[in-house]
Amino acid sequence: MNPKLDTNQINYLNIGLMILSAGLAFAYPFELFILVYAVLGPLHYLTEISWLHDKNYYTKGKYDWLFLAAASLGVTALFLGLDRYAPRGTNDFFTYMAFAGGAILLLVDKNKLRFGLFILAVFIGLLLTKLPLFGAIFGLLLPTIIHVFVFTGLFILIGALKGRSVSGIFSLLVFVGVACCFIFFHPDHADYHVSDYAKENFGFLRDDGTGSNVFVSMNLYLVNAMGIQDFGIPTRPYSEFFHKINDFLYQNPSALALMSFIAFAYTYHYLNWFSKTSIIKWHEVSKGRFAVVLSLWIASLILYGVNYSLGFKWLFFLSFAHVMLEFPLNHLTMINIVKELGRIFAGGTKAARTK
Repeated sequence: MNPKLDTNQINYLNIGLMILSAGLAFAYPFELFILVYAVLGPLHYLTEISWLHDKNYYTKGKYDWLFLAAASLGVTALFLGLDRYAPRGTNDFFTYMAFAGGAILLLVDKNKLRFGLFILAVFIGLLLTKLPLFGAIFGLLLPTIIHVFVFTGLFILIGALKGRSVSGIFSLLVFVGVACCFIFFHPDHADYHVSDYAKENFGFLRDDGTGSNVFVSMNLYLVNAMGIQDFGIPTRPYSEFFHKINDFLYQNPSALALMSFIAFAYTYHYLNWFSKTSIIKWHEVSKGRFAVVLSLWIASLILYGVNYSLGFKWLFFLSFAHVMLEFPLNHLTMINIVKELGRIFAGGTKAARTK
């Protein structure tokens, strides 16, 4: 947070934050996730949306962001109960359209061409919805693990490439290396018992299949997709099925290692944002806007403190909106990575030819 830190110092600071996040995630995976999601998450959403607003959300038009905000509002409405009136997978389609639309809004400024591309995106999306992975990618992974881990890694990479920074590349290697530790290192956690508070607010599935929020669905999908455990389709008696899931997610070493990875990804995602204040300069806003951000953050902390599930619902729109509003920047980052790698390759080829 020190504005006098140079790029190398920030990179080494982030390496320390990665190791710290990983250590805490290994020791207290569920508690860490619950804590940082409630405390650091809201401040991250608010400050990033404020920063993106000043960057015009990296789109061509002044009001392009309204499309992404509308998609976020649609997903929020479905999450809060309107999904019963919509076709299955509507929320996945909204997220897909925001992701595809983010690329169009970034790259195209002519309205007729934009309209044609949006129609094409809708047509392609309707075809893709029939694929089993469509819902998993756009409904679950893109707003969660891909956002907090993959895109964070891409931001580290583009920073290292643009600055031709050895410390930046080193920080990326540590980032990937730490993540790999969760794949190969599965401590038995013999002395670790997930607190009742963490279970209840993460998503302790009840006999009827209900839960306090949707966090648990991310773990269930990843556990199945990674071949750690295949729970299959719920069968009667439901009590036996859901008790088996609860016991597995909160006790199995592999499932706990997966949760440690998730906790690490979210914790470092937030800390990375705040550690680079002097580079991103998200804090350089008017006193009025800063006061609004601070007030909303405090209100969010109070709501989470009173009732975690209520706080989660209160912030769902902001949480999803900050993901969707970032899509144009995500596309720009991927484009710039390709450009920088091309320059490096071209420079290396030219140097080799002159020898």
